[in-house]
Amino acid sequence: MKTLTSLSAAAVIFFSLGSPAVGETAAVTADRPAQHNAQKANPKETVFKYLQDASYAQVSLSEKERTKAQMKEVLAPYFTDEIADAYLKYNAVKGETQYIVYGTDFPILSLPFFSYDESTKIKQQKNKTIVYQYFKKTDTGPVTFEGHYEAVTMIRTDGAWKISSISESKEEPN
Repeated sequence: MKTLTSLSAAAVIFFSLGSPAVGETAAVTADRPAQHNAQKANPKETVFKYLQDASYAQVSLSEKERTKAQMKEVLAPYFTDEIADAYLKYNAVKGETQYIVYGTDFPILSLPFFSYDESTKIKQQKNKTIVYQYFKKTDTGPVTFEGHYEAVTMIRTDGAWKISSISESKEEPN
C-alpha cells in the first residue's frame, strides 16, 4: 500500500505540473521554484541573457529623447551608478529638448559585440564575474584594429549583479 500511495502522490505532482514533451524529463523539487532551478542549471546562458538585455538597454537610449534621469533609470538594472554616469557623460548628447544617444562606430563604454558562443569566456569569482572575448586583428573594411580582448566585469552589489566596468586589453583578463 505504501508503494501505491507514493506512486499516487508522484502522479498527482507530475500531472499538476504538466507532463513533459516527448524526449523531456520531469524533475520535482519542493524547496525551490522551477524558474530558479532553470537559472542555476545553466549560469552561462543566464549571464549571456543578462548582458544582451543590458546591451539592449544601452541601444534603447537611441530610440527617443529622454531626460538624463530617465536614461539612468533605463540603465539602473544593469549598470553600477558610476559606469552609468560615465556612459551618459560620454554618449548622451543634447537633442531638441532632452538627451539622446546616437549610434557610432566607436562607442565609449558600450558593451562589446560578443558572439555569445564558445568564444565568449566567463571567469567567476565570489562577488565578481568577468565575461570576455578575444577579437582577432582585422585590417579590412572601414574599421581596423589589432587583436585584443574586450571584457565586462560584473559585481554583486546589494544582492544583485551589476556591470561595473567595460574594458579592452592586449592581455587576457584575470
